[in-house]
Amino acid sequence: MKTVRWSKTWQSSSVISDCLGEEERYVKNVENLLRSDHTIPFIARYRKELTGDMSTDKLYKVKEQLNRLDNLTKKIEKSIKDIEKLGVLTPNLSEAIAACTSATMLEQVTAAYKPGKKKSKSEQARNAGLGSVAEQLINGQRVDFKKLVGSHAELMSVKSVVDGTKDILIDIIRTNKFVLECCERASKAKNNFMICSKSKSKQETDEKKEKFDQYFDFKRGVGSLKHFQVMAINRGENLKALSVKIDLSQNGIHAIKRECTKVLSRVLDNNLKQETVEDACTRLIFPMVCRRTRSWLTEAAVESSIDVFADNLKHLLLTRPVKGINIMAIDPGYKHGCKVAVLDHQGKVLKTDVVYLQNLKSSSGKDSRFRASDEEKLQRLQAQLRFKTIAIGNGTACRETETSVTKMIAEKKFCEGTQYTVIDERGASVYSVTPLAQQELPNLDTNLRSAVSLGRRVLEPLSEYVKIEPQHLGVGQYQHDIAQKKLSSRLEDIVSEAVSFTGVDINTCSLHMLQKIAGLTKARAQAILDTRDSVGYFHNREQIKSIKGIGPKSYEQCIGFLRIYPNQSTKNSDETVEYEDVGAAVKGKRKLTSSSANSSKSKIMRRDVRFCFLDQTSVHPESYHIACVLLREQGLKQEDIGTEAFVQKIKLLNPGDISVKCSEGTKQCILNALSQRTETDYRDQFARPIFKSTVLSAESLVVGTQLEGRVSNVTHFGAFVDVGVERDGLIHTSKMNGYTVCLGNRVRVKVEKKDHKGIGLYLLQVL
Repeated sequence: MKTVRWSKTWQSSSVISDCLGEEERYVKNVENLLRSDHTIPFIARYRKELTGDMSTDKLYKVKEQLNRLDNLTKKIEKSIKDIEKLGVLTPNLSEAIAACTSATMLEQVTAAYKPGKKKSKSEQARNAGLGSVAEQLINGQRVDFKKLVGSHAELMSVKSVVDGTKDILIDIIRTNKFVLECCERASKAKNNFMICSKSKSKQETDEKKEKFDQYFDFKRGVGSLKHFQVMAINRGENLKALSVKIDLSQNGIHAIKRECTKVLSRVLDNNLKQETVEDACTRLIFPMVCRRTRSWLTEAAVESSIDVFADNLKHLLLTRPVKGINIMAIDPGYKHGCKVAVLDHQGKVLKTDVVYLQNLKSSSGKDSRFRASDEEKLQRLQAQLRFKTIAIGNGTACRETETSVTKMIAEKKFCEGTQYTVIDERGASVYSVTPLAQQELPNLDTNLRSAVSLGRRVLEPLSEYVKIEPQHLGVGQYQHDIAQKKLSSRLEDIVSEAVSFTGVDINTCSLHMLQKIAGLTKARAQAILDTRDSVGYFHNREQIKSIKGIGPKSYEQCIGFLRIYPNQSTKNSDETVEYEDVGAAVKGKRKLTSSSANSSKSKIMRRDVRFCFLDQTSVHPESYHIACVLLREQGLKQEDIGTEAFVQKIKLLNPGDISVKCSEGTKQCILNALSQRTETDYRDQFARPIFKSTVLSAESLVVGTQLEGRVSNVTHFGAFVDVGVERDGLIHTSKMNGYTVCLGNRVRVKVEKKDHKGIGLYLLQVL
């Protein structure tokens, strides 16, 4: 057989544009940037004009779709080569394969041609010499089937000839490009129905009945199905608790039959035509469309679940830090007591201990080893180490520990102004046994390390959370029903985004923070730290270029997220540098008020030990010359960057006030960077922990009670809120009052329902 030439009938940017609803030119720009090794944090911040100001969430989706289509292209190439080796590749089949825009569609088209698979009926018929007969029929020629009887060992009757010919015609129909496109449209019709019923499996348990009983008699149009319902139904089907089928819309059925009939429009035998179309649709095409419907429903639900995980993780990582305080952290426990760690404002461990507080009972109902002296021990710790903030882990014995702490506050056993917050324990025990924890806290028991981790999550949450694999921090639902590789990849991207947008001080940051910066790897980050350890402080961003392993692309991607602040050595030195406009990025004429240092442990430090004021901002070095023109024209000095007067002057400007010719996105990025005060933290816009001094009980709640709480989890069907009682309440999506909430949001809610199943809340206000 001659080699069949083929080419894709679609472009990645066009498919992604249709899928995401974004302009194709912007999608194409993002594709080009990603293929040239640009990172998403860099694109989102410094290439807004090329992306149409796409959000990071949209950029991640473009990246995922691009990876999916790249993998699909490889599968298409392999499928065509494999089928060509079998000698059964036809132009019609080649065109159908090349037109596939999803792995599911490709699987359906090529299922009958997999190497090693038993020959399909159509292939057997072609081997019997009926391929030319089918072509004659499609071209409007008449065929005498009787004359073909006996022409092959498989063709010993008229029926076998007719059936073989029909098999080939059916294969031509199901691989026809226009039929496949019609099937794809029909699979996504909103008026298709998903029908669920109780499974007849004998493996049913009471647990399955309770979890899935709402789906035992369930029928819903796919257009109104919620993502969490799709995930629940899939899980129920996998557990053999549910039987699921798709009922295609009549419009879709008729459209598919019409398209199939067009393929055989020139066949003269109407009975043969009708029988072939009916058999093709009933036996192959309709089941294929139903599978495709289930597939895209699952794909959308999984994607939405990943979005929920990613958004929750982002808000967890970007929790606003509580700075400048000492803190006592308590990891609650029954039999083995409560693990206590007192930390200073930098997270340094001042004291650890184990105490047994009152009101703690084990699951067997027995009292813990309460010692009144342990309350006195906490009092002495406070008097000695001067903390007024307490962090309590939300795991086992949390509420009982809360009660004990609030009792001590009420009885004035703690000093006035003492307050506490409840901290999510997720991942703390995982961290406590890692090599990093052993390195940081070598002399502490693993349980005490968990308490230290809880305290640091209040003081510097981002720095603490990045020590833990993000999947251990995931907040959402159906985590185990999602492809772990895809979920892990997305969550790692979120960590990199959070760290990059927050920025790190390159002279003080740790390895686990630095390696998460966009454009850096663990090896590159380690090279930076090794240089810092050997030569001391970095004085300007230019020095990073000379580190081995930091090439031009790595430098471009990471440098805008690395900060260099004035330290004691720069304050005591007259060596500063001001960049002037020379019409090219990164280049500049440096004004020095003293000579460079004449000795150093490194060529890097010997070459340039001058501090640049712009290095403490998020202005990218490629735009320094633009920033300098702006400051000179406005009569502002670089040494005043971050001061109140400087910031107020910048806030009065708009992109049109910058005379240098460059994109609006670049101008706005510069203005945003220069309008930040020195003490501004990117995380200031996000929620901070809720502090309180009293505790409620679920029994005290009545319908109509108004409470303040913190969103502890966001799902497809609503949001869970910690209102300070034994269990979180649920705000159903129908009770959101028009608001959209994120993990960590402070909210005011009203109790609408309270029963053995839980607490139903109505959202009054996002605070």
